[in-house]
Amino acid sequence: MFGHLQVLSAYSFQNSTILIKDLIQDANAKHIEALALTDKNNMFGALEFSQECLKYGIKPIFGMEASVMIEGEIYPFILLAKDDIGYFDLVKVCCDINLHEDKCIDLKSLALYKGHMYIISGSAQGIVERLVAKEMEEEAVKYLKSFKDIFQDNYYVMIQNHHIKLQQALNERIISLAKYCRVKILCSNEVIYLKKADALAVDLMQAANQGLTLESKYVPITEEKYLKTEDEMKMLFDAEILAETREVVQNCKATIPLQDKHLPSFPVPHHGEASEYLKGLCQMGLKKRFQNQKIPSQYVKRLQYELKIIHQMGFDDYFLIVWDYVRFAKVNKIQVGAGRGSAAGSLVAYVLGITNVDPIKYDLLFERFLNPERVSMPDIDIDFQDDRRDEVVHYVVEKYGQDHVAQIVTFNTYGPRVAIKDMGKVMGIPLARLEIIAKMIPTGPKNKKTITTMYKTSAQFQSMINQDPLLKKIIGATSVIEHLPRNISTHAAGVILSKQPLREVIPLVLGPTATLMSQYSKDYIEEVGLLKMDFLGLKNLTMIDYICKDIKRDINETVFLNQLPLNDQKTYELIARADTFGVFQLESQGMRNLLRKMKPYCFDDIVAAIALFRPGPMENIPLYLKRRGLQEKVVYPLPELEPILKSTYGVMIYQEQIMQVAQKMAGFSLGKADILRKAVSKKETGLMQSMKEEFIAGCIDKGYREEKAIEIFELIEKFANYGFGKAHSVAYGYVAYQLAYLKANYPLYFFASILSNELSSETTKLHCIQECKTYHVDILPPSVNYSHARFMVENGHIRYSLLAIKNVGYAGYKAIVEERKNGLFEDVYDFMMRMDESKLSKKMIESLIDAGALDEFQLSRNTMKKNLDTIRDYGNLKNMLGIDEKPVLTIYKDFQDEKLRKEKEVLGIYLTMHPIELMKEKLNTPYINVSSLYEYVNQTVNIVVQLQRVKNITDRKGDEMCFIEGFDETGSVDGVVFASRYKSIGMMLKKGNICLMNGKVDMKDKLSFIVDKARVIE
Repeated sequence: MFGHLQVLSAYSFQNSTILIKDLIQDANAKHIEALALTDKNNMFGALEFSQECLKYGIKPIFGMEASVMIEGEIYPFILLAKDDIGYFDLVKVCCDINLHEDKCIDLKSLALYKGHMYIISGSAQGIVERLVAKEMEEEAVKYLKSFKDIFQDNYYVMIQNHHIKLQQALNERIISLAKYCRVKILCSNEVIYLKKADALAVDLMQAANQGLTLESKYVPITEEKYLKTEDEMKMLFDAEILAETREVVQNCKATIPLQDKHLPSFPVPHHGEASEYLKGLCQMGLKKRFQNQKIPSQYVKRLQYELKIIHQMGFDDYFLIVWDYVRFAKVNKIQVGAGRGSAAGSLVAYVLGITNVDPIKYDLLFERFLNPERVSMPDIDIDFQDDRRDEVVHYVVEKYGQDHVAQIVTFNTYGPRVAIKDMGKVMGIPLARLEIIAKMIPTGPKNKKTITTMYKTSAQFQSMINQDPLLKKIIGATSVIEHLPRNISTHAAGVILSKQPLREVIPLVLGPTATLMSQYSKDYIEEVGLLKMDFLGLKNLTMIDYICKDIKRDINETVFLNQLPLNDQKTYELIARADTFGVFQLESQGMRNLLRKMKPYCFDDIVAAIALFRPGPMENIPLYLKRRGLQEKVVYPLPELEPILKSTYGVMIYQEQIMQVAQKMAGFSLGKADILRKAVSKKETGLMQSMKEEFIAGCIDKGYREEKAIEIFELIEKFANYGFGKAHSVAYGYVAYQLAYLKANYPLYFFASILSNELSSETTKLHCIQECKTYHVDILPPSVNYSHARFMVENGHIRYSLLAIKNVGYAGYKAIVEERKNGLFEDVYDFMMRMDESKLSKKMIESLIDAGALDEFQLSRNTMKKNLDTIRDYGNLKNMLGIDEKPVLTIYKDFQDEKLRKEKEVLGIYLTMHPIELMKEKLNTPYINVSSLYEYVNQTVNIVVQLQRVKNITDRKGDEMCFIEGFDETGSVDGVVFASRYKSIGMMLKKGNICLMNGKVDMKDKLSFIVDKARVIE
């Protein structure tokens, strides 16, 4: 059996260009039978590597290049797992290294694992190799004998031949010394790229990592570290060494055991049974949900059924764990979402308070969540308010122990911009030039391009690269590097729990903030029998929390979120007119268009809207709206399907409906119906075909004609691609309704919360301020006497936050608030005297002045800024010497343009007024505000906008036209100027110009403005 024993993947960050899928495909093409993955001090890729190898019939060997401390110095050794015990030993060694402050394991500790691993000296930086290179052969022999004594027959020496003269001479000495010490010798090629041309890419990354600059004529010392064929290796090494290597390849038989489950256990009081405790909690919870009224029998039966399935599948503890940390959140007044995903289909989850959705009331299916016919891990994802999510995670860590809880790793990829900047810097290319080139590459989610694509399709990009010899030299390397992982970070939500200490199950690593993390990413956690739970931070829940607290504080009303009436007229009027800015799930432009057409009047409508407004289901919107509006007759595929499809007018919208149709028509159990739904939606062809046959046979057994059965199956095939989980839609519909209710009934507090939650988002802030105007709510300027950390309701209006001012940090804010407890600031002298230089810097005070936070002292902003030193000196003298004679200030006038510009610099928005408002005052022509354009679709109107983007292009006929983006004080709009109009108005369309435009309001996928006439306002 031929194989390679030293392969580094891209998970050895900055040391390899090899992505695992590419590695295995290349190995398969070269008829390589076995591979060892030996990444540096990590096993990030082990499970992915194993799965890919097995697809191609290649033997995976699990290994690692480990840092070992010997007498205070750190040296690399290659470790290979011989068997399954060896794999888990490798995991432990990997944990020991990554959790050690020096990122290494000492030789004595490594010796504990010698029985099930090969320990190999096989790196140029190894202790033996370094001693031989320094011609300290006696010392080298001492260590060879020592390692042989410690690790016995599992210790080997490994040599490489990368066509480097120095290396060849070194190999001869190492072979001679190893034979003298009776240590067996292996051979390898240190594989760090798949193509010779990629040698430069590795050297560039290593130089970037070490902060080095390479010479312009730099060439790699070797291009031989690629995946070599068996014949190529035979030409490099003696038959005896090759035979020894084959034997080691043969003897490595480790696998990653995937059948074991490491599910955590809940500490049941008095050492009771988890199943009994869960049952007791559920029965109590069910009584609570019905407030001690008579419980309908279907609830009792459904609860018994779910508990039976949960117990059979071994998930009693899991439900108790989730119940416990959700209860912790609620007891500590941390907002928890109504539910998420298919978990809302569980009555157990509902009666435990894990979700707040009654699955029987909304016809939700338990099998969509937990399918007894397809055993897989349950998946209850919980939303918590985002500013307190970490408290819940901390609670779980404290309860189950740091050894049993970890978060999950994710990998940040270089991407084209970082690749160009990092590698260009290594070649000494000026950063300003690199920035220009990097910015040319679009990286947005809808318009993402690679370096290769840009080079092939953009003449300007290609020209800039070709003009610079250094850029031209590295462009091939950067196009490889952009796809590689660059470093690790923590998954935003995933938390794993294990019964056994995690270091016995999976490799661990410390994340960027010393967070303990699994080295296996989220896609592989379940594979190794671990439970992943998502603790998601949802800013909308934080908003809700603040709104409710503010209402309680200001007007002493308690809003009971879980008891809101679902028939509030004000709320449905708000949703029907699409006044849903800031309302979770309902605020996008497209969704608002749907709401205007749909005019929801009940909760089911909100649920349907959330399910319909998705890339697939959108196709059903026209049909749904026609039937709902009685413009088209509701037709059911079969009369028997009316109860299932009635609420959605005969259109299959929900995944649950597809399952119910399969149950009704073909007699499928709901478990089997869920397998059908999944097979169709994931296009699992083989399974789909066998399920189709079963479906048709089932229909015939129930008395349906074969043609009808085929017709219904085809309908299922069509809609399963688009079907959305009703459980998720209902759960998120609740959060949407709660926010809509709060906006309709407490708009002041709603807007204050949005503004506080979006301190950094200028667009949202601007939009929110415009919305406030339509509600006749003023945004009061910031004030050193009245502002707080958040935007607060004040006398029917909203006061601007001090922390939303640039350069005002929390310490400065706190100093102002603490001082004003001693009485409000009387004037600018009083303020400066009480807020001396130790509390507020000059820069901070200037920002407060520019923001208008000192306007109440009745001096112009210019006067305060230009006399600032004089006023501060007076304050210091009064504090030190008691001198009380206020200085005479030179008075300066504020110039409106300058005042507004400075205000925008520190607030991010124009608060006093927008410069466009000054321009509009000069006009006699009627115009429409940008925020109101959706009311004028297909009409010709005037608008006044400042151009912030002008993109000239050539149309199909070769004529020039352009796309624009303009904004006024109410919002922004995209526009188009076709070639026929561009000839006459194109010269006026320059970025920064304020223009009066006449044109037609168009609505296709989104709102746009087709410009007919334009003139610049000056």
